[in-house]
Amino acid sequence: MKKKLLEKDIFYLSLFICICLIAIGGILFTNKNLNKLVSNKDVINKDDEINLVKDDDKTVATSTESNQNLQQAKDKKEKETKNESKMSYIGDGILREYSDTMPTYSKTLDVWEIHKGLDVSAQEGSEIKSILDGKVVSVYSDDRYGTSIELSYNDDLNVIYSGIQENVSLKKGDTVKEGDCIGYVGNTTNIENEDGTHVHIEAYKNNVAINPLSLLE
Repeated sequence: MKKKLLEKDIFYLSLFICICLIAIGGILFTNKNLNKLVSNKDVINKDDEINLVKDDDKTVATSTESNQNLQQAKDKKEKETKNESKMSYIGDGILREYSDTMPTYSKTLDVWEIHKGLDVSAQEGSEIKSILDGKVVSVYSDDRYGTSIELSYNDDLNVIYSGIQENVSLKKGDTVKEGDCIGYVGNTTNIENEDGTHVHIEAYKNNVAINPLSLLE
């Protein structure tokens, strides 16, 4: 009887020990997997952090580039607006360009000739405005280009506006500001009257002819 009880106790003890071993093994296995998961998570988080930093860098670069492009577009627009404004002081657009070396065609004279002036198309009767602050040198009638006004500007720059209506109110010595009306388009030129209504403008720097278009840029 005692022998059977002893065998029974040994059996339960063995069973208990097996259960404990299984439990301990399970715990060790679980801890190992948890450590592995934590380790992987750290790696993923580090990668995510790196990616986030990279993305932030890209965002900053993109933002800077966008601001630069915006500023460039703004500067370009301001320059274009300025050019259009200067051209509008005289007329609508270039009818015949300045040329001091290559002859250009004169429709009125039906010849190719040097053209040391700039012809700007304009509506008859529209205002002609001074492109800079200056002083009236003279108001006169030219046999070739009709009623003309010569203005003197800073830096030894003189500009002659021709093709103006005869009723000019300005006189020698008067001062004008940029944008002031100096006369009205009259198409009074004799050698360009078939080229369309326009203003003929000439510019001289230290008494040497220059392209008037450079003053509109």
